Parts: sequence; C-alpha cells; structure tokens
Amino acid sequence: MNPFRRTRLFLSVFALAFALCATAFASEAQDFVKSKQVELTELVSKSKSVEDEKKVLAAFDSVLDYDALAKDTLKDFWDERTPAEREEFSTLLKDLVRNAYRRNIKKTMGYDVDYTGETDADLGKTIKTVAHNRKKVHEEPVDIDYLVHQVGGQWRIRDIVTEGSSLVTNYRNQFRRIIKKHGFPELLKKMKAKRDKGDID
Repeated sequence: MNPFRRTRLFLSVFALAFALCATAFASEAQDFVKSKQVELTELVSKSKSVEDEKKVLAAFDSVLDYDALAKDTLKDFWDERTPAEREEFSTLLKDLVRNAYRRNIKKTMGYDVDYTGETDADLGKTIKTVAHNRKKVHEEPVDIDYLVHQVGGQWRIRDIVTEGSSLVTNYRNQFRRIIKKHGFPELLKKMKAKRDKGDID
C-alpha cells in the first residue's frame, strides 16, 4: 500500500476513534445528571421514614459539591472568615441547598424532562434540560440547567439555574447584602433561622 495512503487511512481511523471517544466523554456529564435526577426523584417521592431520609441525604451528598457552593456563594468574603466560621457557614449552606434542591425535585415530579444539550462552561459543563407539565400541556415549559464539574474524577453539581435564575447568584446576593448591612454573625443567625423554620428560598 502506498505509504501516504496508509498514513491517510491511519489518520482517518484515529480521527474517527477520537471523535467517538470525545462524544462518549461529553455524554458522561449528562448521564451523571440524568441518572442522579432519576435516583433522587425516586428517593424523595418514597421518603417516609428516618432510614429513607438518610438515603435521600446521602444521594444529595453524592451529587452536590458543597465546598464549591460555599466558596462561590460567599465569594469575596470567604477569605476573611476563620476556619470555624467557614465550617459553620458550609454546614448551614449544605442544609439550605439540600432543601432547595428537594423543592426543585418535588416541583418537577409531574413533569417530563428533556435533556436538550451540553455545553462547555468556564468551570465545567452545563447540562440543559426542559421540563414539560404532563397534565397542563399548555403551561410554559421550565428551563433548568445544571453546572457540573469534576471533583476527584467524579462529576458534581456546583450550580442550578432555573429559568435563568442561578441558585449560587441568588444566595450570593442575599449573603452580600446581609453581611454589608449587619455583619457575618447576623448572616449565620438568619441562615439558622431559615433552616430551622424550613424556609428554602
């Protein structure tokens, strides 16, 4: 075989193999979100006992990157905090985010969710979904995007954007206003009150 032809053939086969591998890799993030959403929806819908609740919380912990959420929501104020303050803040935020995510799941239980694409983001991948109400077919669909990145070789969610509204940005804006007006201790106090009251907005 002509050496140039052999080279072209090799490059064609390599390019095809690379494209297939890239496609497979690109779908990993979407597969992660899709499988975890199915798992969480099932667990949340069936949670009735203490043991059920433990499974729900464990599932959330396998999906969310709490460290990134804490740093992203506190943003510029993170470096100013002591290790003890960071730990307390992160623990409270974990509870609030779990609750917010749970509410998101409960809201979409009566919806069919279509996965409409995956795009590159500055910090990972954005998985785009559209939720359609099964019963109210004329209701406007809801766009829900998941920003995911890899932590120790595992995909994790670091933000959820519903109808253009970012969970991280919403928290960050609230936290910034409270800290600037009342100080960080007041923020912790308000977060505790929200958690204990069951508020999840």
